[in-house]
Amino acid sequence: MLTDAMKKQFNAAFDVLDAAIKSFTPEQWRSGSRPFNGPGRAAFHALVAADFYATEERSVRTRFGKPIAEMDAAEVPAQKLALQYLPVVRDRTLAWIDSIGDAGFAAPWKDASSINGLERVAYAIRHLQHHTGEVCAYQKQCGLEPAPWK
Repeated sequence: MLTDAMKKQFNAAFDVLDAAIKSFTPEQWRSGSRPFNGPGRAAFHALVAADFYATEERSVRTRFGKPIAEMDAAEVPAQKLALQYLPVVRDRTLAWIDSIGDAGFAAPWKDASSINGLERVAYAIRHLQHHTGEVCAYQKQCGLEPAPWK
């Protein structure tokens, strides 16, 4: 029951991000500066972080050659790549939530002194939604309608 509720919320956030990614021109997409300014950097940061939360694999930081925070504008991966990566991250995130399960939300994440599973998942969705909101703010700056809220 709780896992389904959290998966529903993550799906909504991923849907908003998906719609936002599609709205930019390539020039708008790559605008901004390091570390995470601009729609492309913010979107990829959100996706890479969500992938890390779901997998805990540090290698996701360099999935696109080097960390997003270190990329020049020309190195920011294209929207097409973001739109291919998003469903992969979504699937990993939903599988991660399933692996925790309702009982796991109350259990400590790593050890008895750590946060519980629910707090870990809540943090992950807050982070995803925060950066999705940034991407929507970039839409407004570019004169675009922000992606519809879900």
